[in-house]
Amino acid sequence: MTFSPKIIVSTATLGLCLAFGTASAQDSGSMAPAPASSSMGQMGGMHHQMMRHNKNGSMHMMPATVSSVDTKTGIVEVSSAGMSLRVHFPPASVANLKAGDKITLHMGYTQ
Repeated sequence: MTFSPKIIVSTATLGLCLAFGTASAQDSGSMAPAPASSSMGQMGGMHHQMMRHNKNGSMHMMPATVSSVDTKTGIVEVSSAGMSLRVHFPPASVANLKAGDKITLHMGYTQ
């Protein structure tokens, strides 16, 4: 039995497409939501919500220096662009922050 070169190339192309699709689907595990027990899981899918903030142009990043941290309440005071800001995070997520740490705030809003 003989196969034409077109059939061989088509079959090989289809096989590569299927292999790539499977590998891509397996790689998407890193985008899965965090467990609800983690601080990121408690944020309610913040990554996906951030995409909505950017529709109104409010999403931006601000480099900041930590001034103080209350690990019980999650309140963090920072200075950024000559301003003092007071922001809130899940308490578990700020357990390792300390005054003087350089961080980046990712901010946006919805209306």
